[in-house]
Amino acid sequence: MLLISQILIWVSILVLAGAVLALARQVGVLHERIAPVGALAIAKGPQPGEAAPKVSGRTLAGTNIEVAGPMPPGQLRLLFFVSPTCPVCKNLLPTAVKFAESEVLELILVGDGEDGDYQSMAERHGIAADRFINSALVGRAFHVGKLPYAVLISELGIIVAQGLVNTREHLESLIVAHETGLSSVQEYIKARKLRAPAGEV
Repeated sequence: MLLISQILIWVSILVLAGAVLALARQVGVLHERIAPVGALAIAKGPQPGEAAPKVSGRTLAGTNIEVAGPMPPGQLRLLFFVSPTCPVCKNLLPTAVKFAESEVLELILVGDGEDGDYQSMAERHGIAADRFINSALVGRAFHVGKLPYAVLISELGIIVAQGLVNTREHLESLIVAHETGLSSVQEYIKARKLRAPAGEV
C-alpha cells in the first residue's frame, strides 16, 4: 500500500507539473494576443511625427517657455496638461513626477485657469513654479479637450506620442511608442492586424 501511495503521489506531481507548464504556455499566448493598454490619442490637432506647435506659455514664475524649444541631444520633453478641479489629474500628478524622474524626461505641466489655484497645486506636489505653464494658448495649440492629457516631444521639436492618460501604464505607453516607432496603441493594433494571418487578430 505504501508503494502504491508513493506511485500515486509521483503521478499526481507529474500531472500537476504538466498542467502548470500548459497553463504557463497559454498565458504567454494570451499575453501576445492582448493589445497593450495605452494612451488614447485624438484625431484632431498636430499628430505624432509632425512638428509641435511653436507656441510659448507664461509660467507661474513669470518666465516664458517655448514648448517645442531647444533641448539637449537625446532629451525628451513631457507636457502634462492638468487642472486643480480634475480628480484624476490630482491623483496621477505624483505618479507623473516620479515617472519623469525615472525616465529622465523634462516635465512641464500645463494648465488654464487662475494662477492661485495652480500655484497651490504646484506647491502641494513640489513642482517648481518655472516648470508650470498657465496658458490657454498651449492647450488650444494641441487641441486638448479632455484631461489629463500628455504630449511627448523630441529634442527636434517633433511630437513623438500623445494621448489621454489615466494611469502610469498610459504614460509608459508614450515611451513605448517612442521606442517602437509606433505613435499610438491604435497604430500598434492596426500593425498587428496587418501582420496577423487570416482569421487571427
